[in-house]
This record gives sequence, C-alpha cells and structure tokens, in this order.
Amino acid sequence: MESAIEVAIAAFGAVLALVLIFAAVLGLRSSIETRRRRKARAKEEAEAWTKLLTSQIAIAPVQVADPEAGAALVRARKLHHNAGVALKTAKKTKQFERIRTYALAGLHNLNVMRRRLGKAPGPQGPMPFNSPGAGARNGRDDNIRDVPTGPATGLPF
Repeated sequence: MESAIEVAIAAFGAVLALVLIFAAVLGLRSSIETRRRRKARAKEEAEAWTKLLTSQIAIAPVQVADPEAGAALVRARKLHHNAGVALKTAKKTKQFERIRTYALAGLHNLNVMRRRLGKAPGPQGPMPFNSPGAGARNGRDDNIRDVPTGPATGLPF
C-alpha cells in the first residue's frame, strides 16, 4: 500500500511539473509576442508621426519675418532631422518612442510658428489622422460615447 501511495505522489508531482513547465513556456511566448507587438506599434506610430511632420515641414514657409516664429521653425526642422536620422537606425521600442516624441515636438513647434503668424494651427493630437490604423474612424472621438455611464446607470465605464 505504501508503494502505491508513493507512486501516486510521484505521478502527481510529475504531472504538476509538466503543467508548470507548460505554463512557463506559454507565459514566455506570450511575453515575447507582447514585446514584439509593442515594438511594431511603436515603430508604426513613429513612422506615421514622422511622415506627418515631413509633410508639414514641406508646406512650411522657407523663412519668416517674426523672430520667435523663425526660431520655432528652426526647432521644428531640427527635430524633423533628428527624427529622420534616428528612424533609420532605431531597433528598440524606446528608440521608436523617442522618435515619436521628436515628431510631436516638431509639430508643436510648427503650430507655435503658425500661431505667431496668425494662421490656423496644423495637425495635432495623440494619433495622426493618416496612420494605418485610423482608417476606420467615423469622424468621432473614440472617447465620446452616446450612452451615459456611471454608478447610477449601471454601466461601469
């Protein structure tokens, strides 16, 4: 009887070990896939923002009379150059996020220039309207819902 109990415990231990190994392998694969998707998303966003900045720099005036607007234009061009150079060599998610930041700062500087010149501001916001994932929009902000939410309505969010 003792050997049957020992065999059962050993079998249970082996099955448990196999389950834990299988779970660890699945967790590792999931983690690798998540990192890969984050990197791809960061690269896509960096490329989209840089492309938008490139198009906005192309339509910007060559020089402006206002010194503050001129300085903002120079900063935007410098950020555009930095984003372009970094985009050619970037390999990690953090590098792509930095490129996105350069492009957003460049767009901000172009908007500063436009405001100083009395023109309407250009594109801005968290997601460029010309990115690959933005085609399914229906002209509404994704954060606006038609249905009220909250504790009184029974809808948590």
